[in-house]
Amino acid sequence: MNNLRMWAYAMIATGLINWDYQRAQPHIAIHSLAIVIPGSLLLLSTFVPSLQPSLHKKSVRLAWFIIGLIALAYAFIN
Repeated sequence: MNNLRMWAYAMIATGLINWDYQRAQPHIAIHSLAIVIPGSLLLLSTFVPSLQPSLHKKSVRLAWFIIGLIALAYAFIN
């Protein structure tokens, strides 16, 4: 569970850093929230007891890994 939380923190932090460094760009809030929102959803889901069993499935972990990679790649490419 800690690995997922750290992955979520990484997405949130990268999105907020992206927002700060590119604040002069148009629509940066939307671009940064595209990174922060998945991270926030993942972080919140690690604290909900009814969702924790599903987060232990390998397919769900892989899906979150792919979502995180896409979000982080979007942050660095954008």
